[in-house]
Amino acid sequence: MNMSVYSDRKILELAREGNLIGENFDVLSVTPNGYDLRIDQVWVSGNVISGEAVIPAGTQFLVSTMEYIKMPEDAMGQIWIRSSYARKGVLGSFGAVDAGFHGNLTLSFLNASGSPVTVAKGERIAQLVIHDMSSRPAESYGERSGNYQGSRGVTVKGRNIL
Repeated sequence: MNMSVYSDRKILELAREGNLIGENFDVLSVTPNGYDLRIDQVWVSGNVISGEAVIPAGTQFLVSTMEYIKMPEDAMGQIWIRSSYARKGVLGSFGAVDAGFHGNLTLSFLNASGSPVTVAKGERIAQLVIHDMSSRPAESYGERSGNYQGSRGVTVKGRNIL
């Protein structure tokens, strides 16, 4: 069995069943080969902001996703920054979304531009691309470590920072 990327059809099918995007699914975020993740909370300079945040030049910031992910046990996800943010000078560093992960994602960004950048709740900031795996894992994310399983809001080291 080859690994393949979920199409918009598969994403819509799973979402209708309450899978993949368990909460806050938005059909407008579906792309031909992925799902655009939207900003919920923003953590910058030690403060959590719900709404609009101005990110100073050279500053790291974290965002939690509006979407509560319910990754299938036979799939994994890759996250890509949306090109509109990359063009503004925002860089992102992401890990894989493990098979069986459930929760809001916390994504790390850096405003590498020389100017402030504004981000706001509800904006699409990154794309989740889902891949079928060649077989089910012996243990899913929740069974192996599950440090962030069930996470809500901006989460660091397995703990919500609110």
